[in-house]
Amino acid sequence: MSNQENFNLDDVITGEKKIQYVDKLEMLREKVNSTGVLSSRTSKKEVIEIIENLIDLMPVELRTARWLVREQDTYLNKAREEANEILNIAKVESSRLISDSYVLQEAVIEANSLIKKAEDEAQAYRAKIEDDIDTKLTEILNKFEQINNYIETEKNTLRQPRKIIEPE
Repeated sequence: MSNQENFNLDDVITGEKKIQYVDKLEMLREKVNSTGVLSSRTSKKEVIEIIENLIDLMPVELRTARWLVREQDTYLNKAREEANEILNIAKVESSRLISDSYVLQEAVIEANSLIKKAEDEAQAYRAKIEDDIDTKLTEILNKFEQINNYIETEKNTLRQPRKIIEPE
């Protein structure tokens, strides 16, 4: 055994050592089962039996704790996967919303541009109409002045004494 695998069995049995020793014992059992490397003094079957007895001597809480740690790791891995999936969905949705936001911003900018253009055209059209109306009113005023002058002339003509033409 390597230095890492050296441990005090009393500490394991009394529960002073942590779950790692149970894992080490199970790994040792697997190695003995698979390799068949043993000293000449002990048989493979005896070593496996000793290891199994040591595992069985472990407090139930220690084996339960090891199981809980494995379950916790499984749960945490599943939670990480779900969190990553949620993050990916959120990123896609965020990108879509940002894209929609840009489209909306562009639409608002385009609408404002069209409104400004329409207002400018309406203002120019109104100015042209006002100019046309002013021209027409000036023409009408001139006609009234001509009519007024004609009336004044005719009035003055009526007030002048008539020339009597002698018969011939």
